[in-house]
Amino acid sequence: MNDQNAHLAPDVAALLERRQEVWLALAPLWEERDPREAEYQHMAEVVEAHGLSFRELETLYRLEMAPVLVREQVSMAPSYKERDENRLLSRLLQHTHQLTRGKRLFWLLFSGLATMPSRHRYGNLLEVLHLRGNTPE
Repeated sequence: MNDQNAHLAPDVAALLERRQEVWLALAPLWEERDPREAEYQHMAEVVEAHGLSFRELETLYRLEMAPVLVREQVSMAPSYKERDENRLLSRLLQHTHQLTRGKRLFWLLFSGLATMPSRHRYGNLLEVLHLRGNTPE
C-alpha cells in the first residue's frame, strides 16, 4: 500500500492495491475508439501478471467494471473523455467495495446490458490472451 492510500480502511486499501492496475489496464475497453494492439497486449500482460482465471476476469469485467464504466460511457461526461484516473479509481473502488450479495445478483442479471457496449472489445482481449497461449481458465 502506498502513502497516498494510507487514509483508506485496510480492506478498502487492500482492494485498491489488488485491483488498481487491472482496472486501469482494462478501462480502454469502454472508450469511444477501439483499443490499439499495444493496449490489448498491455491488458493481456496485466491479466497474466495478476494470474486471473477466466472466471475471475469475467467477474471483474461484469460486476466490478461494467456497472461503473458503462455509466461513464453513456453519460458523455467530459471527465470520461479525459479519463481522470483518480476519479475512475474512486468510483470503481466505491462500487466494488459496496457489492453486497444482492447487488452482485442484480448486476449479474443486468450485466448483459452493462457490457453490451464493450463486449466485442472484451472478446478481442480474450482472443489476444488465447493467442499468447495464456487463456485464463
